[in-house]
Amino acid sequence: MNFLILFSQPWRVGGAETHVEALLKGLEEHTLFLAVNVGSNDEKLAQLKQKFPRVTIVIIQARGANLFRWQKDIKILCDLVKREQIDVISAQQRTAGIWAHIIRYFTQVPYTVTMHDPWHRAMFKTVYAKMFAAIFVVSRNLADNLIENFGFAKEKIYQINNGIDFSAFKPMQKERCRQKLGLALEAEMILHVSRLSNVKGAVSLTIIESMEHVLRLRPNAKLVIIGEGPMRKEINDKIVAFNQSHGDKIKIYDFVTNINEWYNATDILVGEGRVAMETLACLKPIVAIRNVDTFIGAIHEQNIAYACDVNFDGKDQKVTATHMAAEIERAFQLQQSESENIARYIKNRLSLENMAKAYLDVFQQMK
Repeated sequence: MNFLILFSQPWRVGGAETHVEALLKGLEEHTLFLAVNVGSNDEKLAQLKQKFPRVTIVIIQARGANLFRWQKDIKILCDLVKREQIDVISAQQRTAGIWAHIIRYFTQVPYTVTMHDPWHRAMFKTVYAKMFAAIFVVSRNLADNLIENFGFAKEKIYQINNGIDFSAFKPMQKERCRQKLGLALEAEMILHVSRLSNVKGAVSLTIIESMEHVLRLRPNAKLVIIGEGPMRKEINDKIVAFNQSHGDKIKIYDFVTNINEWYNATDILVGEGRVAMETLACLKPIVAIRNVDTFIGAIHEQNIAYACDVNFDGKDQKVTATHMAAEIERAFQLQQSESENIARYIKNRLSLENMAKAYLDVFQQMK
């Protein structure tokens, strides 16, 4: 089959980009075209082209008030859809879904929309339920949001878990990874990887606050944050202030290309979504958190199935610095045998093959 994956944001670094990469990997036997927005990171696009040489990348202007450019690029995409005999358009997020809806008007080619996160800024919410015929979500929470707040019918929603490339994310020797990364061998390391947006960046601030409580039980603990985004400066300022009071306990880095080594270098991870899954595949315990209101906490054998259902975004307990510290301690105490059982579970459930098959089943229905 021939697919156009429509990504209406600049290609930089984030959870949506990671999800699209997984989709490209899962569908790489098919003919794939990827449209990304202007303002993309040239280095990241070059890495993407190197990783997927058979994928054709098209640059469009889907954001910003430029009606003439919109008209021009919609025509370019319509011509591509007709010329390349695209079977289905896979639109990533709401703006891309609107573009796909317009393209369908001119080409009659069906489309699906993937929801990565809640559409916080969406206006006229019930309009989308009338426009979008099929929508993919990665968690039960997102499905409930679409039903309750947007008026989507259940039969229009397909819950498909993120898929993980288990050939890339696998256990490695912790000491060797730390030596390679220049990390202290004796430290009890906590890792947090996230885009530092207004929602997820606030989680980083809470984790920093919890470190004062963590250090009382584990004075050798250190926190590493890997991320970029609009809250980077605020987070960096808080780290500087914390380290002035408690010593060199927290470090922050830009996004890295060797993230698997960081997963294996750490003792536990605090995070959610794909980052959580990848870390669990490396046999590392995690504390699942997505927002600063409520969170699941430490993941264990009894709650891993539920955690996958909600994409590690639960309402189990209130987020506070003390609750976070308690769940970090619980994660530190998880036995290796339990981590191995969790890894086996997610390998059975969250493979790229399973994700790609689920997508293809729906795409076949849409033809």
